[in-house]
Amino acid sequence: MSVVAAKRYSGKLEFAADSIRVNGYLTENSRVTGDEQGKLFEVNDMIIGSVGYVMELSFMQIFARNHKPSAATVESVLDFIVEFYAWAKKKDDTFGRKNSYLIGIEGEIFRVSSSYLVEKINEFSAIGAGQHFALTAMYLDKSPKEAVEIANELCVYCSGPVNVITKTLNSVHT
Repeated sequence: MSVVAAKRYSGKLEFAADSIRVNGYLTENSRVTGDEQGKLFEVNDMIIGSVGYVMELSFMQIFARNHKPSAATVESVLDFIVEFYAWAKKKDDTFGRKNSYLIGIEGEIFRVSSSYLVEKINEFSAIGAGQHFALTAMYLDKSPKEAVEIANELCVYCSGPVNVITKTLNSVHT
């Protein structure tokens, strides 16, 4: 229940996410404010967006402070995810793999879904309940921010405000 969208441009990566937080099927009264990034954050030279359970996302935020893929490859991102799941299970034996992720590293975007499915994204991607609206919008040349705004309007499981992280790439990544 939410949406995260990402797009690779020739000189930058742009990620955007909505801010809905739910408990069951009821929207929480709290909204992301101040320096909180909610389901989208930048840490350790990575941009990470996630949809799913807050507990798993919170664990990922802690884990990613000191860990990252060894390279911008599917295999390295998979190794990072496997290491994360093992680390999280040691912290809390009730931990379960439920979230999907978009990860930006070294000028590349990777989608992680179904626990261990890692795919390199060539142009753009979206995850979450509003993903189909966001994907359609980006297909029609909208930015990730605009795509999330559209998903917020059309999907009852998405809500503003929109958070955006843009990372300028050096010429090696373009």
